[in-house]
Amino acid sequence: MNSTILSKVEQIKSDSDYLAGEIASQLKNSNSFFEESEIQLLKFHGTYQQFDRDTATKLKKIGREKEFSFMIRTKIPGGILSWKQYIDLDNLSNEFADSSLRITTRQTFQFHGVLKENLKKTISNISKMLITTYGACGDVVRNVTTIAAPIKDAIHNQLRKDALKISSYFIPSSTSYGQIWINGEKYEYQKKEKEEPIYGKTYLPRKFKIGITIPEDNSVDALTNDIGIFLIHKNNRVLGYNIAIGGGLGMTHNKPETFPYLAKFVLFCESEYLLSVLEEIIKIQRDYGDRTNRKHARLKYLVAEKGTDWFKNEIEKKLNIIFNKPKKIINLKVVDHLGWHKQENGKWYIGIFIPSGRIKDQNNIKIKSGLRDIIKTFKTSVILSTDQNIFLGDILDKDKDLIDKILEKNLITKKISKINRWFLACPALPTCGLALAEAERVRDDLVNRIDKILLKHNLINEKISIRITGCPNGCARPYAGDIGIVGRTPNHYALFTGGDFEGTRLNSKILDKVSYKDLTVALEQIFLLFKDQKNKNETLGDFCNRIGKDIQFKKIEEVLDEKVQ
Repeated sequence: MNSTILSKVEQIKSDSDYLAGEIASQLKNSNSFFEESEIQLLKFHGTYQQFDRDTATKLKKIGREKEFSFMIRTKIPGGILSWKQYIDLDNLSNEFADSSLRITTRQTFQFHGVLKENLKKTISNISKMLITTYGACGDVVRNVTTIAAPIKDAIHNQLRKDALKISSYFIPSSTSYGQIWINGEKYEYQKKEKEEPIYGKTYLPRKFKIGITIPEDNSVDALTNDIGIFLIHKNNRVLGYNIAIGGGLGMTHNKPETFPYLAKFVLFCESEYLLSVLEEIIKIQRDYGDRTNRKHARLKYLVAEKGTDWFKNEIEKKLNIIFNKPKKIINLKVVDHLGWHKQENGKWYIGIFIPSGRIKDQNNIKIKSGLRDIIKTFKTSVILSTDQNIFLGDILDKDKDLIDKILEKNLITKKISKINRWFLACPALPTCGLALAEAERVRDDLVNRIDKILLKHNLINEKISIRITGCPNGCARPYAGDIGIVGRTPNHYALFTGGDFEGTRLNSKILDKVSYKDLTVALEQIFLLFKDQKNKNETLGDFCNRIGKDIQFKKIEEVLDEKVQ
């Protein structure tokens, strides 16, 4: 660290008595909000304090308080739920939240619009389902992701076991969570000690994400995680794991010292050493990560500055083992698991598209009612995906037609375009305090406008990944797709192109600031270049990366009346 002056959040953690702070006492007061220190600690417990930014200014003018509410995030390793857990969560969203459930890009559920008076009731009820919110946010290992498709061969079963094992191993040990939210009763996910043998008193310098997959299916965007794990296998037998470190997508506009980064491969380890290797990487980040500047505190900066050889040497010294270099991976692929697929023993699973992961009933599209009907009637398994969709499994062949009819009745499985299929959006406004511009609320409009352009130029069948976020923190992984659209100021966005669909290359900034009304005009120029100059079988991301950003910028500049930046 380049200074002894710790960041404000580090001091809050140090003074918190292992994440307890004054949360319990502030829960009982009449305020609709928590104080600043407790806001930071609440994140570790799985909740963010928010307020409605649409109404805040108007309320301030008439001397009224902001409309505070809370987002609660669950921790669901691998996104795996039983049918009963899903129904219970659905009920809870109706009782205490805004009635929607939102699938996140980390394969879990968020509740939105929870009032302070209902916080404890909500979290306590979640715990009764044997689900936790502990460590879903905060400076710890967050939800561990893996392939969502409920394929039941030995390798996919192992991935799910590994995700659960890793998640359980790194859950915080402090009993503060149980004492505050579960009234001190025995809680399955809690360990007894208040101390933190892995994290220490001040936990990690920043959030920490882990994803595990196989090279044949990088649908989890493993390289965007602090640790990306690739299970290496042959003839349905696990050989071990390639470990990549340092992924992370958050950055700050016009701050070149902050940047998105893809994880770099560091070593290969056998199954017996997996947890030990992960623990040492986390401890290295704990001990060497920057605690003076939170914008420079992610593992990616340590990897960029120290290098993978240094990390490998540190891990080997701690464990007294020499590890092999990573196994060669030729090509990563992304598999589309939506629709019907055979599972095992005559059973099936279905992947269902959920725009922005938002499970709610709206107008004629009854996503929430339809899913509830299917899951409760047929008692399916439930898995959430990192692209915000849902998978229902263990379905009998005789029930497929009945399920299709329910989906059609509720207009859930209408035909979707390829752009719509691979388009991710974060929640952004009105509740996210970091949002600079819209994301989820403009998603559908943007998809429709882009579809019309692609149809007009006979490009409608191109598979393109587009991701939009309201700020540069990158929750919807905008820097790892073919096209990234990142909130810059109200109604303005930075535009990135040239990543790849498989998640192995970051994209580059083409425009620093373009208005929402001109955004599709700018994109159309890129699509025209692609149509006229692409090589056979070349994807949009590969094309944009090949021709470079200057050509794209010049083409856009020619058609926009307003000078682009």
